[in-house]
Amino acid sequence: MEKRSDNLEKSGSKIGQVNRQLRRSYDVNFKMMVINEAESSNNCKAAVKYGVTECNVRRWRAQKDHLKNAHSQRKAFRGPQSGRFQELDRRVCAYVDEKRKDGMPISRAVIQLKAVEIAKELNIPTADFKASLSWCKRMMRRNGLTLRRRTSLAQRLPSDFGEKLLSFQRYVINLRKKHSYPLDQIGNADQTSVFFDMPTPVTVHKKGEKSVIIKSTGNEKSRVTVMLACLADGTKLPPYVVLKRKTVPKEAMPAGIIVRAQEKGWMETELVVDWLKVVWGRRRGGLRKKRNMLILDAFRGHLSDPVKKQVKAMNGDLVIIPGGMTSQLQVLDVVVNKPFKDNLRKKYTEWLLSGDHALTPTGKIQKPSVRLLCEWILHAWDAVSPKSIIHGFKKCCISNALDGSEDDVLWEEPESQSHSS
Repeated sequence: MEKRSDNLEKSGSKIGQVNRQLRRSYDVNFKMMVINEAESSNNCKAAVKYGVTECNVRRWRAQKDHLKNAHSQRKAFRGPQSGRFQELDRRVCAYVDEKRKDGMPISRAVIQLKAVEIAKELNIPTADFKASLSWCKRMMRRNGLTLRRRTSLAQRLPSDFGEKLLSFQRYVINLRKKHSYPLDQIGNADQTSVFFDMPTPVTVHKKGEKSVIIKSTGNEKSRVTVMLACLADGTKLPPYVVLKRKTVPKEAMPAGIIVRAQEKGWMETELVVDWLKVVWGRRRGGLRKKRNMLILDAFRGHLSDPVKKQVKAMNGDLVIIPGGMTSQLQVLDVVVNKPFKDNLRKKYTEWLLSGDHALTPTGKIQKPSVRLLCEWILHAWDAVSPKSIIHGFKKCCISNALDGSEDDVLWEEPESQSHSS
């Protein structure tokens, strides 16, 4: 028994030694409290008060400047403090700082492109440096950069949205069974506002700063209305642009886009009828007046008698999406508008960063010309994937196979949402 008790005492003493040697981690907030105590008294008293070793107190005091700029809950500083190509990192950060001081928006894609450009200047082999997204994230983390995003509001669905959804789907299915429309005769159209100023909602910026300024031309309220239309087979019809002015500019517009003018920049009834004639009526099969189905939202300009008469004269069936349901049943809202606006904003940001723009007499950047804006609209529209449009029509239960074999698409996430950044 005596030997056993001796062994227990020895093992107990070993356990105590192990416990005393266990490493502990402390967050930045705790370390700063210890530092403040040491500065007001001395290292020894601070160590006794907070139950840490004196060598820790000395080390933390030496790291004070670094700790002050760190997150209060952070406990460790692992990973490299500088990248493999330090000069490249330095130049990229200098570029970001320069552009952000001017209020220019910077995305991670812009950083990657600039890094590739600088790597060529520094003769860094492409095999050694790819400017990948993972490199960009690490570089931003090393240099205290982060992304800032503004919030957006989602459409609030009506309380009886389930009933409205089923009613819409039944109506569309009954029309399709009755008339057997081919996919290139089923279409959706909608208006969307395009602004001359399109500052990105996300920019790379220093961590911790309360104010995040993004430069623009000061024309955030100047806009045009664009009527976009697509067919269930993925076809995209020409964009129809309505300028907020009395007359159309004399300068030639790019091919493939139709431009009109209206004092308030709205798609009033006359312009909707005009759109039906010059865009919808000129789709494939339109001149032969093939039976067709056109789906529009409940905008009052779509519900007027002249519009209904024109659709009927073109051998068409007009289907109106119930109010408050466009986020579920409007193909353009579900899969098109986001990538379209993202592509537009990308062209605007490239133009803003290029510095290739005239100035007003007061020194401000002049807004893009109407022709340039139309070129951006065409580019953004061309970049929208036909596959996503086909998927969108099925997602909205408009073009699904009538035997129910494609109903699983209803529960899939739209492509524009699943790939959004």
